[in-house]
Amino acid sequence: MIIKKRGISGTFAGLASLVSRISESDEMFKRIKSDYKNCRAGFAGELRVDNFLEELELKMPYYVLQNLTIKVGKKRVQIDTILIHPNFILVIEIKNMRGEFYFDPVNKHFYRLNDEGKKEGMRNPEAQLSRSTTIIDSFLRDKGIEMSAKGLIVFVSRAGIVMQASEKWKTIPLDSLVEYIELLEDQTKRVVPSETCKRLALELLAEDRPEKLVSIVDYYNVSVDKVKKGVRCPGCNYIPMLRKHSRWCCGKCGEESRDAHLNTLQEYRLLFGPEITSRSAIDFMQHNSIYFAIRVLTNNAEIKKVKARYRLFQINDEKHLLSEFIREELKK
Repeated sequence: MIIKKRGISGTFAGLASLVSRISESDEMFKRIKSDYKNCRAGFAGELRVDNFLEELELKMPYYVLQNLTIKVGKKRVQIDTILIHPNFILVIEIKNMRGEFYFDPVNKHFYRLNDEGKKEGMRNPEAQLSRSTTIIDSFLRDKGIEMSAKGLIVFVSRAGIVMQASEKWKTIPLDSLVEYIELLEDQTKRVVPSETCKRLALELLAEDRPEKLVSIVDYYNVSVDKVKKGVRCPGCNYIPMLRKHSRWCCGKCGEESRDAHLNTLQEYRLLFGPEITSRSAIDFMQHNSIYFAIRVLTNNAEIKKVKARYRLFQINDEKHLLSEFIREELKK
């Protein structure tokens, strides 16, 4: 049973929005595009693992939490996927990369060979997995459970080949994931009752901390006036749509929409942060009616501050409205 499903990555959605709204000639474009591609690969890899886990056929009840961010004491860690079973707890670290990879057990380095045969150092998934399992073990001790988390590194891409495997953690290709977990169930003994597993899953869920929202425009130090404004077409992603007779109309594909501005409002939240004024709203949506902006914000945001002739709103988190946009981005 999936206790927590993986939602849309705010970081990826923000990068997808930004990379489509700034000029390729901008000095920050190459860095943003590179980060966007890496983030897209990571998110796509996580979704592929989620699909494989749906094929599991285990004999005993188990619970899965995806994209879990927890804090125990002063330590905070993001966990791609954790599976809680009466026989074991499995923390899964997901990598979706191409190339030939090597885990150096002596220097604790993780690298791949580039096209010129030179070593290209990368963030070591061993270290990330060690932090994740350590914090889960600490959580279990606090609950009085004598159980240690197992770790697993999964390489998603068939173009990613591990030439020298990790000596500390099991490392497998995605195609072996289901078989590995089903064998793990057969080869281990029950440690805790099924009821305890469910309680642990719910308690871990209660510890989950939402993804911290930052202004991605500020993070990359992009000038506000360099970000393309306008409502995005839900059909072809063209910007901007025009407002005609209470509808948004696309000049490129002819799509019409009554509420395309709601998707764009979510883009604003990811690009600039959740706070917005009615003036900022009409400027970003390229609409000339302040009354329209106030009505939209009143229905889709919370009033945070009110002064004379001034209202500050906080946009509600509804990233699911960007699902179609994200689906198209993942196809690229």
